[in-house]
Amino acid sequence: MVLPVLLVLLVVGGIAVGGVQGYRWVTSNVNVEQEAADYPGPGSGEAIVEVAEGDTGTDIAGTLVEQGVIKTPGPFVNIFSNTPDASRIEPGIYQLKLEMTSSDALDALLDPQNLAGHRVIIPEGRRVAQIWEQLAAETDIPVEDFEAAAQDYTSYGIPENSAKSLEGYLAPGRYDIYEDATAEDVITMMWERMEKELTGRGIAEADWHESLTIASLAEMEVRNPEDYGKVVRTIRNRLEGAGEADGSPMKLQFDSTVHYVTGKSASVGTTDAERATDSPYNTYRYGGLPPGPIAAPGANALDAVDAPPEGDWLYFVSVNTDTGETKFAATWAEHEENVAEWQAWAASKG
Repeated sequence: MVLPVLLVLLVVGGIAVGGVQGYRWVTSNVNVEQEAADYPGPGSGEAIVEVAEGDTGTDIAGTLVEQGVIKTPGPFVNIFSNTPDASRIEPGIYQLKLEMTSSDALDALLDPQNLAGHRVIIPEGRRVAQIWEQLAAETDIPVEDFEAAAQDYTSYGIPENSAKSLEGYLAPGRYDIYEDATAEDVITMMWERMEKELTGRGIAEADWHESLTIASLAEMEVRNPEDYGKVVRTIRNRLEGAGEADGSPMKLQFDSTVHYVTGKSASVGTTDAERATDSPYNTYRYGGLPPGPIAAPGANALDAVDAPPEGDWLYFVSVNTDTGETKFAATWAEHEENVAEWQAWAASKG
């Protein structure tokens, strides 16, 4: 009788083990509680959610769960993966509801009407004063708040610099700003982005100020990004006294630095009186680089500083201000020919 009993126990045990393994497979591969994994909707109240640049469906789902919009990430990730239009979700700040269904949450993120806060696009080449004016116009933060917040610029982690300013340290680009953001919040956001631009290129902190200064000059001196690198090389050649300079450093003599001093918008040239202005930023009067950046440089200008092309240029001039075509020269004689070309073009325009 022992053998039959033993067989029965083995059979029952086998069924039990198989049942456990089967249960594990089912619970791992079949969502038997799909309804419980999602809120019934339609939701209520208000939730503010930020979708960052480069967020995946999984990233967005995690944010929605964290903010109480959806119950679990699974249903949202599944719907996101099977919705071709989901890739159209724009980075930004959205006003949604609490306890929404995953499907409704996705639909809400695809509707630009649900974008909240302030979306501001700061162009490359803006001075700090211009940035404050734009931000004040497009948010509820007064210019005076930005000016006050900018005084202690090192409190944001910006290294102390010879210009004693955060000019040039705020990255241009698109920003989504919360309704209740302060001037300090916005400055922090813009500086952190610029810091990433600098560290991402491997530029040492000790070189940040010089790099931003040179990048800002390139940004303001020429219109076409493909010329930025040549401007950077020209700056270095003049400061080093390369080529025709025969070892003697040359003043930069950039109109953009005079425009910065006078507060004028960039134009083709400057007057004799403007070039005589006594300011350390006036590169017609003083040698070397100006004390600091003269505007916010963009990514292309920073790329140019990080890896400028080789060349023996000492001069450049825009020969067509409609197209921004700029010609570079290694000798004064060649430069005079380029200037004559610009004068002829200007004369043709009356």
